[in-house]
Amino acid sequence: MPDTPDIPAAKDPFEKRVALTIAIIAICNSFVVNHGDNAKTTAILKTSEALDQWGYFQAKSTKAQLSAMHGDLLIRLGAGERSEESRNQAIRLGQEARRYDMEKNDIKIKAEGLVAGATHFSSINDRCDQASLLLQIAVVICSVSILAQSHKSWWLGMFLASAGIVLGATAYFL
Repeated sequence: MPDTPDIPAAKDPFEKRVALTIAIIAICNSFVVNHGDNAKTTAILKTSEALDQWGYFQAKSTKAQLSAMHGDLLIRLGAGERSEESRNQAIRLGQEARRYDMEKNDIKIKAEGLVAGATHFSSINDRCDQASLLLQIAVVICSVSILAQSHKSWWLGMFLASAGIVLGATAYFL
């Protein structure tokens, strides 16, 4: 197994400050990425639950429509006979259709709430992605500042890191 190369120790105080800055930025980035991943997972789960509810809504719609059509058909076919049994069956089917329609409204409200929740968590994930991008760019710029021995690059990296941290913090308050 080949020997790993030795990593030289930072001797310049500027290099030490930049290295510490990079470490802090990386830690902040890990918190932002973790929060974004959690939000993404929750958004996916809520989307899946909403899809289940919309499928249930469609099933209730189909049942309501079938009950209404069946009741209407019984009334039309039994118009000449006016049998008590077909009339009772038609009334029962009409009541069943109304019950399905009432249940649909509750399902629709629940599904819309789940969709709103998924949208909310998706926006948190988007905000965290933007913050993480700024933090990653800040790490690269700070790393380049060590190679270039440029204090301006270091300050630019810290500015971008600050913007990324603020953007990431706002994701916690969404």
